[in-house]
Amino acid sequence: MYVRLATARDRRKISDLIASAFGQHGEALLVDNLREQEDVVYEWVATVLDEVVGHLALSRLVEPVNCLALAPVSVHPFRQRQGIGSALIHAALELAEEDEWTAVFVLGDPKYYGKFGFDVSQAGGFDSPYPHEFTAAAVLDAGAFASLKRELVYPAAFAGV
Repeated sequence: MYVRLATARDRRKISDLIASAFGQHGEALLVDNLREQEDVVYEWVATVLDEVVGHLALSRLVEPVNCLALAPVSVHPFRQRQGIGSALIHAALELAEEDEWTAVFVLGDPKYYGKFGFDVSQAGGFDSPYPHEFTAAAVLDAGAFASLKRELVYPAAFAGV
């Protein structure tokens, strides 16, 4: 398996992968809309013999500034539970920290994302349009995180999800 930043040539394969992973097209449309609105900061793909088997997107949050939203993480149904999602998440967090983002927020299973440093309690003090029990943050810069505006405002594309 090879993890790399996605290219424009990957987009059709990414859309097919996301739809396959989620059993619907809603998340693929989210990624398309985030791209169109220029809110995607990073996209990764995982490949096996040039087949795209995993994808992850990080998008810029409107608020708090200098923070990202991780969504979605997609792995082909026949490739799940092989460490592909984990490799994508590690790559995403590593680059976000290198590029000096303050935090990454995610909506998902706290037990799963907790393995990567996401913590529901870190996101608990933020007003969020999503359930607090499933909203977690991975803090990349503790000093800057302490002074963030305590409101999560996602890009407009998320309103359709």
